[in-house]
Order: sequence, then C-alpha cells, then structure tokens
Amino acid sequence: MIVKENTNPIPTDRFEKAGYDAERKVAYYLKMAFDENPDLLILNDLRIELEDGITAQMDHLVIHQHGLIIIESKSVAGKLQVQDDGQWVRWYSQTRGKDKAIGMPSPIKQAKLQGQSLRRVLLKNASNESTRKAIDAFPTDVLVTFSNSNGGIFIAKDKSLYPEVCAADSVDDRVSKIVIERAEKAETVDFSLSDVNRRKLADFLIKIHKPYTSTIAKPQYAQLHPVEKAPEIKQNVSTYINKNKPKPTTVIGTIAKTITNVFSEPECKFQNLCRKCKSNKLEVRFGKSYYLKCLSCEENNRIDANCPQCKKPLKIRKDKNRFFAECSVCKTSELFHINN
Repeated sequence: MIVKENTNPIPTDRFEKAGYDAERKVAYYLKMAFDENPDLLILNDLRIELEDGITAQMDHLVIHQHGLIIIESKSVAGKLQVQDDGQWVRWYSQTRGKDKAIGMPSPIKQAKLQGQSLRRVLLKNASNESTRKAIDAFPTDVLVTFSNSNGGIFIAKDKSLYPEVCAADSVDDRVSKIVIERAEKAETVDFSLSDVNRRKLADFLIKIHKPYTSTIAKPQYAQLHPVEKAPEIKQNVSTYINKNKPKPTTVIGTIAKTITNVFSEPECKFQNLCRKCKSNKLEVRFGKSYYLKCLSCEENNRIDANCPQCKKPLKIRKDKNRFFAECSVCKTSELFHINN
C-alpha cells in the first residue's frame, strides 16, 4: 500500500529531471505490485534531517512485518559498472569519440548509510529500552535499481557479489523475495511489526519528513526599477589556514618541538566546508579527479585549493587515509584532509 507519494514538482534541470524520472518509474512498479497489499507500506521520497546536520534521503522505503527495505533509484542511460578495485563508474555515450566514464559513490553504501541514519532517528525516539533493543535488531535490506528501458545495463566481473542491484522493472520481484526470506528466517522470539505498529511507524516518518529544496537557481525577471547589484563574494570550499606558532627561544623549547614533531600527526592546514550546507563533515573521494563528498547533504564539492604563496592550483596526493595538497612550483606539501 502506498502511504506517501513523491509530490515534488518536476525539476527544470536535466540532471535532476533524470533522477526524478527514475524515482517515478520505480514508484510506478511498486504501486502496480503492492498498492492493494496492506501488509507492505511504501513511502516514496522520504527525507529526514538529524540534529547533527546529517540528512537521510531515501527514494523509497518499504515497511513490512519483519524488516525495512530501502530502495535507491539510479538514472542510467549507459553503463553502470563496478570495476575490479571496487570503484563505481557511470559510462556515458558521446556523439564523437569513445564513451566517457565518470566515477561515483557506491549506491549500495549510500543506501546502507541512509539505513543507519534512519535507525538513529528511531532509536532516539524509542520510548523504552526494550523498544530500543528491538529497533537495533530489526533488519534493514537495501536495493539499488537502474532503468534498463533507455539502454541502461549493469556490469561487474562477478554480479553475484552485488545482489542488491536490479533493473527497475524487477524491483517488485526483489521486494517480494526479501519479504518472503525474512519471514522464513524469523524466529518466534524475534521482534515483528504488527499492522497497527507498521501504520504508526509510517505516520511518524511522514510527520518528520523534510521536503527537498532544489539548489538550481530560479529564472530572474526584469525589474521595473533597476537595483544596484551587490558585489558577488565567492566562497571557496577549501581555505588555507596560516597557524604561526611562536618559535622556541631556548634549547629546551627546540628539543620539545623536535620530539613533538616526531610523535604527532602533521597538522591539517586547510579548513574544508561544504559549499551547499557549510558542514565540515567531508570525505575525499575520487571520480574523474579528487573531490570532497559532504556526508551531511551528500553534495559533491570540487576541490579549489590554491597555493598560499604563488596562488597556483594545488594537486592532491593520497597516502592511505591522508590527503596532501602539493604545489609543483613552490615544492610544498601540506596536509589537506584526513578521511576518518
């Protein structure tokens, strides 16, 4: 049964429109298969904001007696591939030359992170310890769908490693399979959601839903009286912070500084903030090049760090979970970010 529809207006941006169409297509298949099934409650386009700025954006959520299913819809006009090193890539067909590959975050991991955020919300609002234990043990499955009607295909060396991925027109079969398997595995002592509690959970999630607001600029119309426009201030994602510490003036101070430098982590010289939500919860990832992924609003931020001396763009070098910003002109290397 559909208890929440996607009521967002049709986006004007072509990339947002492609994602919107993919979600509507999956919502259609779910509606055709389960709209008259009261045992399954389906919420489309559910967005939850946590107090620490983390946002869980779920394209589709299925609530059933023995668990939850989060469905991530992907718009794929070409190939969706998992490479041998685990990197996810989209392939786009071009009118001239070879197909173009662009790296992307793992949609499976993305859906699982959304499930973790959802669990945090439910745990916080649990009324007692027994309810919290039941929520903590309640299973959450994920599915990632891609549209195959416009030529989209999924490529992996071993597809059996990715059972979460399916074509959009197969999503109803996958949902049914998960529900049946969870029911068969459930023990009599396991927690399960009654009809009443499923409805209460759906109503609670609808109540705390925060609609998404598009970041695409609205068209500007001519004014009757011209107004002087304020100068535009460009906000960089990465800002170099010059932390000049007092120099040691004694032999003891020099020795202490040397010991500190040997046993301590290098100091990060850059402050990185999301361009969209200003959060500092960022992670360096690699697609076509290195970029900063916001863990709060999921915005992709281009790295725009410049050398503080010559002002030339800095190159990013990876060393395990640490990333360094290096200038080939000034021969400098500064700690840029650490992925926790």
